[in-house]
Amino acid sequence: MSADGNRPPSNPLSQGLYQQVQPVDHELNAANIALEASRQQVLTLKQQLAHEIAERKRLEQALKESEDRQRLMADRLRSDLVLAREIQQSLLPPPAPRWPDLEVACYTQPAFEVGGDFYAYHASTQARVLLNKYILAIGDVSGKGVSAALLMATSLSQFDASLSLKLTPAKLLVYLDQALLPYTKSRRQNCALCYVELVGINTVRPMLKAVNAGCIPPYLKHADGSVEWAAIGGFALGQGLGAQMGYQEIRHLLAKGDMIILTTDGLVEASNTRSEMFGFGRLEQAIISGPTSSAAAMLEHLKTEIATYVGEAEPHDDITIVVARV
Repeated sequence: MSADGNRPPSNPLSQGLYQQVQPVDHELNAANIALEASRQQVLTLKQQLAHEIAERKRLEQALKESEDRQRLMADRLRSDLVLAREIQQSLLPPPAPRWPDLEVACYTQPAFEVGGDFYAYHASTQARVLLNKYILAIGDVSGKGVSAALLMATSLSQFDASLSLKLTPAKLLVYLDQALLPYTKSRRQNCALCYVELVGINTVRPMLKAVNAGCIPPYLKHADGSVEWAAIGGFALGQGLGAQMGYQEIRHLLAKGDMIILTTDGLVEASNTRSEMFGFGRLEQAIISGPTSSAAAMLEHLKTEIATYVGEAEPHDDITIVVARV
């Protein structure tokens, strides 16, 4: 046997066997190399897969935390909006004042959590005053949502404060137009408002005085069932134009049983599922067909009419209605 293990044997038989075994060793070595390479590839792939799984879990956790934060923020916003709506509603007077000689029923429904519509009323029935005077007003701030709600609160506050000035209806709107200008100019907003005074309700010849600043003029439904539209216009408040041009005042004699209906444009512009507006024609017909037994009955009739017409369509504007019956 050779001292060098790598040298082939000198025996012919052994040499043949050696020559047959040698290729097998080379193939085995090549197979081992390929197997090791495959093992390394599998190991690399496993490491990559483990990294990708870990990264995916990290992203899923980050997404969950982000969704949790967004859900928390949405809950807080929803809670804030609910609180804002409660505060806004608390600024309005009760929907049905208890007055001895005038029925009044009020309704307001924002399209969203908060809105820009409002109503207001005031009574002057002191014993020393010969003629009782009642004031009704309905307002509609431009815009939607929180910005409209903030201007609504300002407009209502300015309106309530203006009543102590003892101004005529036309001069009162001029005052409000100027008073709201600092709040509306920067955002180019405005406040449409219809103002009505009912004077001498405790007499046989009560009178209506009305001025209008960009709102829908009042409807009058007389005791005989006829309906009249007090066509009167004017610039919305907070633009400065009304103070320059002035406001027109109209007067109407009233009789026992007559009704005054005030509404914002959200009622007229309310649309059904076919995007068809309710419109002035349907509003007038609804008033004509409405009951005259009480202000509350007429209000419920108008609410039913608009709800039936709109159906499942989403509201896009606030709706406010005030009905008074002499």
